[in-house]
Amino acid sequence: MKRFSVLLPFVLLLTGCSFNGIMSESYDGEKITTDKEAVKAFEEENLLKTDGLESRYAFLNSNTEFTGITGGAEITLEPGEYMTGEEIAPGRYIASTENASAIVVYDEDDIRILETALNSYNTEVVLELEEGFRVEYVTRRGNILLEPLTEQFETKIPAGIHTVGDNIEAGEYTLYTDELPVKRSDSEGEVYMNTEGMSSFYAADPDAELNPESGIQIMLNEGDTIISEHLVILEKD
Repeated sequence: MKRFSVLLPFVLLLTGCSFNGIMSESYDGEKITTDKEAVKAFEEENLLKTDGLESRYAFLNSNTEFTGITGGAEITLEPGEYMTGEEIAPGRYIASTENASAIVVYDEDDIRILETALNSYNTEVVLELEEGFRVEYVTRRGNILLEPLTEQFETKIPAGIHTVGDNIEAGEYTLYTDELPVKRSDSEGEVYMNTEGMSSFYAADPDAELNPESGIQIMLNEGDTIISEHLVILEKD
């Protein structure tokens, strides 16, 4: 089911039409055409055409330019909403829990940019919180600790917000998981799609093995920002 949910929007994008499944009685008979631009982008760069995907990848609606912010101050969040610059100091944080919960981040224009569920296989999230960001913590099982983070990540990149060049080295990578949403330094959003990539559930297994044949080539430039609701596995080329 996971693979189906990922591939469905890809198939619909490539058709370049408003086809929504089984043909309805009101179907006007208009010929379904292929979006050649979308097909080319996927075949050559493994990129989805993002028009129409704003509800799935909410960061596409945001004009925020991430700065690779650092610093911060430890804080424990109870379920509720918090403003960065008021209750939370701007900075880079990590939060960890195995309790069923969710963290949602909104930009300074109150546009949702990240929503991730935390549980037994998606246990941590990294947050780069700029002044004016709103953070919502949802759970029925207690509090969560936000701790300032200085660590850089290699290979296994936790769910969350990661600015390239500051917290991840720029360059060419092989992507082994099934998708990688990226906000480019010019504020344009892109989504790499790996149809042979491993699911986030499998990627969380510490014994998961990387299959070189399942990876795709991607490029991360200085100033780009990964915004992912799941763990991502990347290998520097």
